[in-house]
Amino acid sequence: MKEKLNGFHVALLIYMIELDVTVFMLPRMVAVHIGTNGWIGYLGLSLIAVFNIWLYRLVYRAGGGRSVFDISEAVLPKFVLFPVYGMLSLLWLALGAFAGKSFVLVFQTLSFQTSPPMQIFAIYCVLVFLLLGKDLYSIVKASTVFFLLSIWMILLAPYFFKDWSYHRFTTFLFKGTENGFSFSGLLDVYTVFIGYELCVFLFPLSDVKTKLFKGVFAGHALITLTNLIAILISFGFFSFEEVKILQFPVIHTLEYIELPFINRVENLVFPFFLYSNLVTTVMFAFAARSALGRMLPRVEAKRFALPLAAVLFALGFLPSIFREAAALIRLTYFTETGVAFALPLLLLLLLKFGGNTYREASGR
Repeated sequence: MKEKLNGFHVALLIYMIELDVTVFMLPRMVAVHIGTNGWIGYLGLSLIAVFNIWLYRLVYRAGGGRSVFDISEAVLPKFVLFPVYGMLSLLWLALGAFAGKSFVLVFQTLSFQTSPPMQIFAIYCVLVFLLLGKDLYSIVKASTVFFLLSIWMILLAPYFFKDWSYHRFTTFLFKGTENGFSFSGLLDVYTVFIGYELCVFLFPLSDVKTKLFKGVFAGHALITLTNLIAILISFGFFSFEEVKILQFPVIHTLEYIELPFINRVENLVFPFFLYSNLVTTVMFAFAARSALGRMLPRVEAKRFALPLAAVLFALGFLPSIFREAAALIRLTYFTETGVAFALPLLLLLLLKFGGNTYREASGR
């Protein structure tokens, strides 16, 4: 029998997937696209993500816990689905590669200015390869360990209280945006939540005892709280105009921490973000592995690890500087946002046309 997941591990996995390189830019994105007191708009966007997760919960209950592939292939022919699987695999690999390369570029700027970024990214891809060769249950357990190694960073928040002031928030609401209040701007901020949609790949490893979606909702709530703390610290530590021009407000706040035994605390803290970014890349690569495995069922799952890691590394050559990587992340995350909303709606339609009825399942 395959081991089943625990809701606790699911919550930590969702948290780790959503916490990627975009968190470094999040306060600036909120200031630029939502404006003063933008943290309120950020919470509103989080509620939209909660609604999207609820749609996946409907799919899980209506489909009786069947995998997304079983639901699709019960209605549509494989010659229609396989090109879709291929395109989604490429999207997920590109998303994981660009998120990883962006992290490496920032890391290289901070700590290894003389090292070629592709050498660092090669080591990153080796770590991805080692995890991607495992089954999903092992990846989830590894993400739990990574969470425990990195969650302590939240304890740094009280350090900023002495220089933090609520007066910097102003009394204005959603004012001072760079290009006006726009849908594309809100979408730019919303992409920080992308990753929860990968819960569809957890369906086969869940049952009534798993309380799968309690875990997904809990993980999303935890990352929302963590990001909210980062936004509030930046908005109260810097002026609003400063937040708008700082490229990485979260990193700049870390630069103000002074300890007697270390000169630059951000160099100590920043590597711990590697764990969450690594989980993000691995899980999107796992999604690609799952789709390709459906197309090539005779190939053992772990044999996909090396070629997928090689593709990740090859895609890493596309952005050479962070500005290029940020543009590619924006493109792939925008596309993935559309997939995240379209996927549950399409699956619900397939379940309906496939003759499946919505049914209640205790604990699902």
